[in-house]
Amino acid sequence: MKLLLRAYPRRWRERYGEELLALLETEPLTWRVRADVLRSGLGERLRGSGPAPRRVLWAWSLFVIGGIAFQKTSEHWQVVVPGPDRAVPTAAFDTVQVAAAIGSAAVLAGVALAFPAFLRDLRSGGWTALGRPIVLASAVTSVAAGALVAVALDHDIVTASIFIIFAVVSLFAWTRAAALAARRLQPLRVHRHLALTVTATMVAITIAAAVWFASVTAHAPSFVGAEQLAVITTFMAAGIAVAATGARAEGRGPAA
Repeated sequence: MKLLLRAYPRRWRERYGEELLALLETEPLTWRVRADVLRSGLGERLRGSGPAPRRVLWAWSLFVIGGIAFQKTSEHWQVVVPGPDRAVPTAAFDTVQVAAAIGSAAVLAGVALAFPAFLRDLRSGGWTALGRPIVLASAVTSVAAGALVAVALDHDIVTASIFIIFAVVSLFAWTRAAALAARRLQPLRVHRHLALTVTATMVAITIAAAVWFASVTAHAPSFVGAEQLAVITTFMAAGIAVAATGARAEGRGPAA
């Protein structure tokens, strides 16, 4: 039960955690109860994550995992689709590539615009609050890089699994560090426009990926496995859902 409470933000746990634990102890801890606690906890984290640009950082990180899974799954798809029937899946696949490039460029532009203010914040004492998450993210990235080198040398499945795990953890660790840094900075209007751009590219990628999947499956039903499809769908949908909460919050809030 205490592990389930980790889904909630620390401040929420400090204020309401004991009450929730007492409530959970009064009824069986079924999977439905666990799901409700996790959903509520993640909802609290989203509500406390701040303006849309910070939420879109988390949304993009989730979406990237689905995008990587799609990229890996779609390798050599031309082999199973006859030449005359490749027009639709080719257009869909190209749309995914272009939208991914635009979304990535928007994220990098947002980081670049915030970087001077970030450096000023570090020089004025921000390292006290940001040092630990930055060092943690750097350490995890170093482990992932070492695992990648090991994979390149011997292609061991265990090493490859370690690399994937630490690469994902590294992605989220840097996202957390970036979100914490952004919380300390004055938001810019352009960041909201960039956040909307990233959200739009995620929607475009999802639609194009669905078209590609339908087109390829019509010729090779077993080309995309159920597990691969589940990973792609789950992370893309989660990314869009998180980004949508930011868009709704922006719609309710005053313009900066």
